[in-house]
This record gives sequence, structure tokens and C-alpha cells, in this order.
Amino acid sequence: MPVSVGDGLSFGKFGGEEVKYNGATHTLIRDDDILVKYPAGSERTLEHAEVIWDNVLVKVVKHEIAETGGILIAATTKKATVSSVGEVLKVGPGRYAFNGELMEMDVVPGDFVKFRDFAAQEVEIGDVAVIRMNDLLAKF
Repeated sequence: MPVSVGDGLSFGKFGGEEVKYNGATHTLIRDDDILVKYPAGSERTLEHAEVIWDNVLVKVVKHEIAETGGILIAATTKKATVSSVGEVLKVGPGRYAFNGELMEMDVVPGDFVKFRDFAAQEVEIGDVAVIRMNDLLAKF
């Protein structure tokens, strides 16, 4: 297991199953659903965030959409866009292959990456998101 008792966790919005146990509500999640962990007793900050498995912590590049040309376009016809480019901040150790060998990651902090639209999962530490390695399309 990549976590220990007392660690803080960030997991996907729709990950886990809530259950009641001894009068308290708990969330059961798979280790695959964990995006970032924070060591026991530490704050949920970028500095303390530890990326696990083949996850990549990315600062998403926000972009503004400017309209030019003087043509009025109805709001209902505009395509919703989301940024899918960012700078790699932290990288997990990788995932284990069937033979037990660790498959190393192909990106390092400082790389810029393009990832699948809507693949970014936001975590509660600012303008950062977690991307799974198989959702990265290119690095530059």
C-alpha cells in the first residue's frame, strides 16, 4: 500500500464508496483512486504533497479565449473549452509491471505536457491537477 494510517489523502471526485461504521461515515477507496497523499500531521500544501503510482502533479496553464472580428455569436453556440496543457511539478515513482519491475516515468518536474481533455483531476492545493501517465499525450 502506498499509504499509512494517519496519512491525508486526495482522491477523485467520484472515487470511493461511503459506508457507515460504528455510527460514523467512512469512504472506502481503492489504492488506484488515490491521487496525492500527505504524510500524517502535515498540512495539505504543494510542499507536502506526495504523488503516488504513475500520477503526475501539473500546474495547469490557464488560457483566455479572445473573440475578434466583430461577429456576434450566441453563447449557446460557443464550444466549452478547458485547458489541457501544464507544467509538471511532481512525479510519482511509476507503476509496477506484471514481472514486478518498476516502470519509470517519462517526465520530470519542469517539463510541459499536453494531456487528454478533461483528464485533469483537481486537488485542493491551488491551480494544480493530477494526471495519470497514460493520459499524457506529449511533452515539450
